[in-house]
Amino acid sequence: MKRRQFMSGSLAAGIGSMSLGAYGFEKKSNLNFPLEQNSNVIEINLSLQKLQERYHSDLFDDFIPNMDQFVIDHQNGGFMCSVDITNGKQVNSNKTAWFEGRGMWTYSFLYNHFGKNPKYLEVARKSKDFILKLQPKDNSFWTSSFNKEGNPLSGPGDIYSSLFVAEGLAEFAKASGEKQYFTLAKKIILSCLDRYDSPDYDYYVAYLNPEAPKISAPRVLGHWMVFLRAATQILEDGPDADMQKVADRCLDACLNHHLNPEYKLFNEVLNHDMSRPANSFKDFSYTGHGIETCWMLLFEAARRKDKDLFARIAEIFKRHVLVAHDQVYGGYFRALDHVGNNTWKVDKVLWLQEEVLIGSLFIAEHTGDSWAQRCFKETLDYVQQKFDVSGNLFWSSSGDRQLKEYAKYRAEHYHHPRHLMLNLLAVNRMLNRNGQVSNLFG
Repeated sequence: MKRRQFMSGSLAAGIGSMSLGAYGFEKKSNLNFPLEQNSNVIEINLSLQKLQERYHSDLFDDFIPNMDQFVIDHQNGGFMCSVDITNGKQVNSNKTAWFEGRGMWTYSFLYNHFGKNPKYLEVARKSKDFILKLQPKDNSFWTSSFNKEGNPLSGPGDIYSSLFVAEGLAEFAKASGEKQYFTLAKKIILSCLDRYDSPDYDYYVAYLNPEAPKISAPRVLGHWMVFLRAATQILEDGPDADMQKVADRCLDACLNHHLNPEYKLFNEVLNHDMSRPANSFKDFSYTGHGIETCWMLLFEAARRKDKDLFARIAEIFKRHVLVAHDQVYGGYFRALDHVGNNTWKVDKVLWLQEEVLIGSLFIAEHTGDSWAQRCFKETLDYVQQKFDVSGNLFWSSSGDRQLKEYAKYRAEHYHHPRHLMLNLLAVNRMLNRNGQVSNLFG
């Protein structure tokens, strides 16, 4: 792929003042990275028109054609993501509930926001039909993996399996107009929440280290994150009392419990009663989920038109981004295993870099914040240089710290297109306003 850099043009933006105090927080922030407030016009070395062209090309000229040719199972429905990204050869044809739910969401969202192409809806529908044939008969989570025909290869998966299916079904309901899938999505979400609230809920957070202790019925930031996104996307379609309660619980859990008051980062794992564990998890901050959660919280603050909440979350987002930044090689680290010892996992994952891009552009769009604009530009340059490898069919999903070695056997069909689509929509909105800050809170 020919690389295109965006070093010309300017984005004019007037910044309005913001105050804190909504949603139970102190009026005076105790973080060190407030939104930069300036009534003057600021400029960024970025052409919105060229950015739009690049995002459009990455999505419609590269990602979608390659998905169609190498990943989508047009016969049985669904997605076979174990693909050699250098040549398109399938490593295996197995499927997972995670990837079915995510892929269903991706193609439903494509249909809903980019021209209502019936081909996108057909892909989503076939994935829906495929995964619903495997719906559990009881309250267990979706089977984790199966072959291309749908024969199970494992037992029940984890809570994410079912929540991603619910997210996909809700977006499909918007696309197809078949409201029964909204009903089913909400039923799955509430069933998962009921399991999550049970004192015998079983989940092992293995991504700290193999020796990490097991916590009984843990509260996990990543769980709240997916509950939040699933519920709030349903709320975008209209009021719903049950989903509003879910969203409120997620905001409370993230901002009033998981956010550590000492070092102002999210702890990934809490005890069931929301207290901090007296073990290695008390110093564990999974910065990748923290940053991803922040942009979802920002989207929800915007949906509520709550500028105080938005400003508070923007500060938390900045804090996580600045702490996770690799100042030597660029990009961001996903896991701070021990805050006190400053011990990190130093691999690089694509999804985290793209969460930074979503959050920073969203802040820039709605506040004109100059830090967010710089962060977006620098991160965009980094991911284009490191993850978009010339000649590959898909962006690499992960690699070592310097990306000298990278994963070659996964076609990333959720975080990557989500970044492309959400940010393309944001750029389109900014172009429609001639680069002016959104009046979302006006």
